[in-house]
Amino acid sequence: MNIIIDTVVKEYDNVTIDIDGYVPIDIKLVDSKGNPPLYWRVGDGSKSLLELAVLPENGFLSAITLVMMDANSIHKVGNNQVELSCEESGLPIVNLDLWKDSANNDFSQRFIDNFNCDMQVYISEDTILIKIIESDNVNWIHCGGGFYLGLNEEKNITHLLINSLTQVDITNFTESVC
Repeated sequence: MNIIIDTVVKEYDNVTIDIDGYVPIDIKLVDSKGNPPLYWRVGDGSKSLLELAVLPENGFLSAITLVMMDANSIHKVGNNQVELSCEESGLPIVNLDLWKDSANNDFSQRFIDNFNCDMQVYISEDTILIKIIESDNVNWIHCGGGFYLGLNEEKNITHLLINSLTQVDITNFTESVC
């Protein structure tokens, strides 16, 4: 089960990106006020875990947290040559069909897991690229700051890209996953 972006609202909120020695990556796109978010969790479930929080009332992608990453799936590259062909800029709105049964407020129904995913991370001097799903043709959404969301032709989220990072950010990320 993959998460699908329905549309993009043409506005920016204050996107914050935190990379520290404890949580590898924590990205906040929208404040989650009101109901607790819905979650799509991806990775292998034991050595790698990426959580995407979605607001149940409107489908806004509110937060993304890389909780853990298998050190064997992290690759240092000289240069992350990513062609950022941004067709859209703004805040992604997620299709909520995956969570149809979550309306009954059963907490466990708030989580959709895809633990058959071989995520890979590519680190360069100032960029972190997370490949969630293999895709040859990636369309990018500029969500704000140095954060981009990659989608395939079916509008499934396939990649996350954070650029314009400092050496401290890269070092903090490396320390948090090793």
